[in-house]
Amino acid sequence: MPNTAILGEGYAYTECPRWHNGRLWFVDMHLNQVIAIDPTDGKREVVTEVPGRTGGIGWLPDGRLLVVQQDARKIFRLENSGLVLHADLSAEVPSMLNDMWVDSNGHAWVGEMGFDPHEFLARPEVVAALTAETVEGPLQAPATSRVFVVKPDGSWRVAASDFVFTNGVVIDEKRRKLIVAETIGARLSIFDIVDGETLQNRRVWSLGFAPDGIALDAGGGVWVADPMHMCARHIVEGTEIARVSTEQLCLACAVGGPKGDTLYLCTSPTTEVEQGLALLGSRIEARSI
Repeated sequence: MPNTAILGEGYAYTECPRWHNGRLWFVDMHLNQVIAIDPTDGKREVVTEVPGRTGGIGWLPDGRLLVVQQDARKIFRLENSGLVLHADLSAEVPSMLNDMWVDSNGHAWVGEMGFDPHEFLARPEVVAALTAETVEGPLQAPATSRVFVVKPDGSWRVAASDFVFTNGVVIDEKRRKLIVAETIGARLSIFDIVDGETLQNRRVWSLGFAPDGIALDAGGGVWVADPMHMCARHIVEGTEIARVSTEQLCLACAVGGPKGDTLYLCTSPTTEVEQGLALLGSRIEARSI
């Protein structure tokens, strides 16, 4: 049974949560907004409107917000005057950008989808494979995808390739690792970070389910959102050790709170844009861990 509390509701599609400066930040992907919510009183602030489908967020060392506009394949930076272009990957990325993590040096690590997921996920055989009790991945996808590293000056390059639909991205700075969720691959890929911007020594943890957003705990374990089975799973060294259930599709997660002991979950009744905008049933949920 679900065992979470609702922190916020009435959204179209909550995604990409991050704990930052005492508040939970996230995006409403369908309403094109970046939102921050205070966990003590539930007060919410629309930090900025984005001119298109909104993806991952993060902060430069000086505190300026970076946000992905997925369909434009660009990263914007929030200045006092509003959003300005930070990096333009549109000439390189044929599909859409997705989640992003910005490290303490200001490097933004952002993944691309590689292909249109909506068309692919509409296939009955794909739905059956991803909703099975155990997903035998990786599935055969139309194309592979990549992760890019974007420097603080906006210049970028390909950091790693051959992913099967990149989704959640996190950096473990203490252990100098980057972790990528591959949704259609049903796995996590883990890399060592060398010289602050080079990925080496790829390892794979097969999950048996299709991961979406991911979050890091203090001990280096990974919380992984599992939309198809409506839960978040705690993975340590490739092994599931705990699970938190939700009433809706569990899209993404973040670990934070004043004491760092709260799991925040983005949930939604549907992945369809029109339905999400009509229902406004997406939520932010919370659970002590």
